[in-house]
Amino acid sequence: MKCHYIILSVSELLNKAKFKARRGLNELDKILVPFVEKNFLSLNETKVEQLFELFEIDDVSLADIIIYKKKDYPEDLKEIFEDIMHFFSEI
Repeated sequence: MKCHYIILSVSELLNKAKFKARRGLNELDKILVPFVEKNFLSLNETKVEQLFELFEIDDVSLADIIIYKKKDYPEDLKEIFEDIMHFFSEI
């Protein structure tokens, strides 16, 4: 799936990512919001696309993947999940 956000400026994309990083679960907010704030501008186009695809995953599934490690991440989002997992291990 190609990113539909290409026509947005970098600052608009960053704002959209910050908004989408705010989830229904506080535990995810504490990981995803700081990840976006600290790493978004250094992500390549592929990882930006993956990040926005990741934001479409429901909160329970994301928590199971990132926090509780009960599920494997989708293979097509491997790069961004690995970045987030590495970030999470450092906080």
